Amino acid sequence: MRVYHFLPAVYALEDIEKKRLKISEIDQLNDPFELWCVSHEDKQLRFALRGYKKEMSERFGLICFCKHWHNPVLWSHYADKHRGMCLGFDVEDRGLRAVNYVEERSTLKMPPTIESADELLFTKYRDWQYEEELRNWFQLDQRENGHYFYPFDKFQLKEVIAGPLCEISKDRINQALNDYSEPVSVIKARLAFKTFRVVENLQGFPSSLDTSRSSASGCYFLNRFMHP
Repeated sequence: MRVYHFLPAVYALEDIEKKRLKISEIDQLNDPFELWCVSHEDKQLRFALRGYKKEMSERFGLICFCKHWHNPVLWSHYADKHRGMCLGFDVEDRGLRAVNYVEERSTLKMPPTIESADELLFTKYRDWQYEEELRNWFQLDQRENGHYFYPFDKFQLKEVIAGPLCEISKDRINQALNDYSEPVSVIKARLAFKTFRVVENLQGFPSSLDTSRSSASGCYFLNRFMHP
């Protein structure tokens, strides 16, 4: 299946060149309810879940993907406000699991089962469902410059999508892809004209001349509008 991973441009180029993705650590995730999706009114259960989350954060992290790349909110939140990139990968269906989005926090079955453990690992509040997230957990091994990484062993890079406001040239992206034996599509994105979506710019990457002309045309239009 094809899945997508959003990130700032500088990290995207680095990951492409080094053929790896950063593993997100639990304590650095943007959802504090991670691993706490169940109701825990019982004091002993709260204590146990805190210990579980602490132990997991020391041993495991996760890599998250989305089913599609057209949602502008994803570009805003995860790709440096549309200045970043989105990497498209082919992954085996069994290599990732879809997140389950719920409205209410369920009661944890006791004693815990494999199913209840999966519930903790792959459940989020319903308002996160715009992400259409697929994820998996990876063991933390050795830090590199303060972070953990996972090689492209199970992820086959197929697309590099430069955001609507991304200033990285196609030549620079192709340079980062120079060591890849399989073809990788390089796409320039733009904002759709009729919908609230991010779509492919069929005209491709702009040249510096195109950018200057666009700026000049915009200034001319505004001057005409404000001073008829």
